Amino acid sequence: MKIESRSEAVIGFSESLGRLLPQGVTLFAAGLSGFLVLFIGLPVAMVVLMSFRTGFPGEVVPYTLENYATVYLTPRTYEVLLNTIFFAVSSVAITLVIAVPLVWILMRTDIPFKKTIYVLLTIGILIPVFLRTIAWILLLSPRIGLVNKWLQDFFDLSEPPLNLYSLTGMAFVQGVSFVPGAFFMLAAAYRSMDPSLEEAAYTAGVSKLRTFLKINIPITFPAIAAVMVYLFMTAIAVFEVPAIVGLPARIHVLSSLIFTSTTPSTGLPDYGMAGAYGAIMLILGLTLAFLYVRLVKQGKKYTVITGRGYRPREIALGRWKWAALAFVFAYLSIEVFIPFSVLLWASLLPYLQLPSAEALSSLTLKHYIEMPNHVGVRPFVNTLILMFSVPTITMILSVLVSWIVIRTQVSFRGFMDTLVFIPHAVPGILMAVGLAYLGLAYRDYFPLYGTVLIIVLAHTINWIAYGTRTTNSVMIQVHRELEEAGRVAGASSARVLWKVVLPLIAVGVLNSWVWIGMLSYREVTMALTLLTRSNVVISTVVWQFWGSGWVPQVSALGVVLILFAALVVGAVRFALSRVGEIGAAS
Repeated sequence: MKIESRSEAVIGFSESLGRLLPQGVTLFAAGLSGFLVLFIGLPVAMVVLMSFRTGFPGEVVPYTLENYATVYLTPRTYEVLLNTIFFAVSSVAITLVIAVPLVWILMRTDIPFKKTIYVLLTIGILIPVFLRTIAWILLLSPRIGLVNKWLQDFFDLSEPPLNLYSLTGMAFVQGVSFVPGAFFMLAAAYRSMDPSLEEAAYTAGVSKLRTFLKINIPITFPAIAAVMVYLFMTAIAVFEVPAIVGLPARIHVLSSLIFTSTTPSTGLPDYGMAGAYGAIMLILGLTLAFLYVRLVKQGKKYTVITGRGYRPREIALGRWKWAALAFVFAYLSIEVFIPFSVLLWASLLPYLQLPSAEALSSLTLKHYIEMPNHVGVRPFVNTLILMFSVPTITMILSVLVSWIVIRTQVSFRGFMDTLVFIPHAVPGILMAVGLAYLGLAYRDYFPLYGTVLIIVLAHTINWIAYGTRTTNSVMIQVHRELEEAGRVAGASSARVLWKVVLPLIAVGVLNSWVWIGMLSYREVTMALTLLTRSNVVISTVVWQFWGSGWVPQVSALGVVLILFAALVVGAVRFALSRVGEIGAAS
């Protein structure tokens, strides 16, 4: 009864709003736009504001260009900028070298075990980048790396042959971690290609490799170019790999320089310098976002689906089938099997050591049993708050924005759609720094600094772009005649949204809700930037353990994080498949 009365209350409010249509919708859209301008714009404005100030947040100081003069007149800035560009370009290159052949193999050929490979690719996304980076350090570190130790023992080497602590090592780890995302972004373009283009080449005697290079890649190049820009935009903003691998070797990129400016190991934070460095990143991000949107729009001019009916057919690989399978297995080993195995192995040992009879005799579950004592209750509670509140708030805002953008004729709906895409162009670390400055400088008006709510706010802003892209796509698929039928029956637009549209897009919304919850669960950059004693979450605990040198404890907690994420996503996929089966049966 309580649920019914609550639903009726919501519907009653919706109907009272709906009676004001169309003026009511316009007023509601204007109010929502104003809220979003503050919601998204304030953190960005704080980054710009603090770049013109010196001293600590909240101090009354005059505006100055001192920070910009220091940044732009220091040779180190340009060295860091070159590091950032090299790291981003190298990461994207490694990603595309793996992702493009991978998507062609899985989308266009008859390679076996496709469903299993899809599942493993999804698991690859679920492994947090910082955990994968830690795993590769445990393998390739010159000091403790298992691979280096084995090579030194086997070949009697005096020096470790491999060193992950370099820009190339950083690019390798980051590039591999981008592959699953790039795969799913490119999958639609390769899946929908007209096979007659390839068949014509095969009929002319062209080899599969030459067809792939001369036909598949040129046709899908608009999609590849868009993914390339998207990944580059992401690579200049990432923090985990540059921090874990780069900082110990004193290799800085823009994101790590901003973090160390606001969270120095010694001394006071310098938000002014962070703002000046952030301005460079902000300009790069907005420029790349503009280029990305242009590429996506231009890509619509390139058709890979013709008007003539066709059925996508798989290419028979023949004797190359096992070579393709070996390529996929090699990638999955680097992405999933090796990192997880290393973390599992390290979690069962008192200290990191090579596999041996002695090591096997010392296996223990001690670090799992003692985990609650080391971690405590607060990080788990805070993490659960993030997992439920962030996706809920994000999807509520996303549904409302998409409804206005897709289903109404409000004149400024295009502005709203652009507004919610801006966080996609602003690096998460800048959003977090802006919120931290806002909380410190204006604590009387914004008393959230030091609470888990400020992390909720940062995550929600960061992922509203993803949420609205998802709800836009699912809402477009709902035919207008269904809404029109509801209005003919006398229902207001708001009631139609609640009773007609929402049930039809519920599966897509739920899927996005779970995915955003998982993103919030594994995110570390913003949580670390906003970290205090009272808003610790699991991901920042892992970071702190690693900084303290607690390798077995980090590994054990990492294994638990990965297994929990896999369990949640697996359960949701099963539930959604059951819903689909029930829907099909009815």
